Amino acid sequence: MADYESRIEQQVKDKIKVLNKQRAGLYIAFIIFIGLLMFLPAAEAEGLPVRLSVYCSAILMLCGAAFVISFRDLLLLLITATGIPAVLLGLGQIRFELFLILLLTNAGTVFTASITGKAITRSFTNETEEINHLKTEATTDALTRLLNRNGLERAAGTAWAFCMRDKKKAGVILADIDYFKSYNDTLGHPEGDHILRQVADSIKSCFRRETDIIGRIGGDEFLIFLPDVDDDRVLEMAQSLSSSIINLKVKTALENNPGDFLSVSIGVATSTPQPDDLLVDLYKTVDKALYRAKRAGRNCISFHDKMIQIGVPVEESFHVGILSASTASGEAENQ
Repeated sequence: MADYESRIEQQVKDKIKVLNKQRAGLYIAFIIFIGLLMFLPAAEAEGLPVRLSVYCSAILMLCGAAFVISFRDLLLLLITATGIPAVLLGLGQIRFELFLILLLTNAGTVFTASITGKAITRSFTNETEEINHLKTEATTDALTRLLNRNGLERAAGTAWAFCMRDKKKAGVILADIDYFKSYNDTLGHPEGDHILRQVADSIKSCFRRETDIIGRIGGDEFLIFLPDVDDDRVLEMAQSLSSSIINLKVKTALENNPGDFLSVSIGVATSTPQPDDLLVDLYKTVDKALYRAKRAGRNCISFHDKMIQIGVPVEESFHVGILSASTASGEAENQ
């Protein structure tokens, strides 16, 4: 929350800077023009103190009207614009009545400019928050608060480019909830949505690096893009994810389900992208790996033509068995 507020505050400050820069040239020229009008005709010294006092107030009024200035900076301008007439008053160069008029005018200018600046800042803040909200909604899955397909493609595309530039290996994990349709049919869609949120939270708990990119790309499919990893790390994280889902201890909704609890089938693929490589090709590879995991009976991980069967129950030490993908049998049921 603090990071979000800091980001909003910085964006508002940037908008104010742009606004002030856009107005600066014209108003500086205007101030110079007023100065020429006030001082060029002043050949006699008697009128110079009065002109100088009025000119200081005029600058303050123009700055307060033209720019969005912090209250502290407005006070500095007030002290400067009022200090010069105060010195001239002390030297007997201007009358007290003029000084009082300028003092009240300057104070009123600061008060008005402060209120106006706060209103503009508040307007910019609301606008920035709305824009950020719309951007978030456009790239975020409403149910799980993970990235949606659009947001995932953007984030993963950027990460893929960095891996290509730095010659780093990228890994992709594609997880599909086993027999998810049966949960919706048996328990109802609200409970199915609750299960999806539980799975999303488990995925987020497993992948905590700032560079890890997690998205929901289908009804019950989740994709995780992992930049700068090796094969062992990707496989370890896939195993951790599978174990985490089983540990949710959500009872299976099918009587003939081979497992006791909710599980996922996982496809894994890695690649060190070359200049001509496309991210979509890595997606196709991991999709094929997921399909092999489903054909092998589900609740397993397919990686590099090998099938990794997850041991159940999870109370026992986590057991991993390696099976050749060519020996995997059992056609996956349609969801």
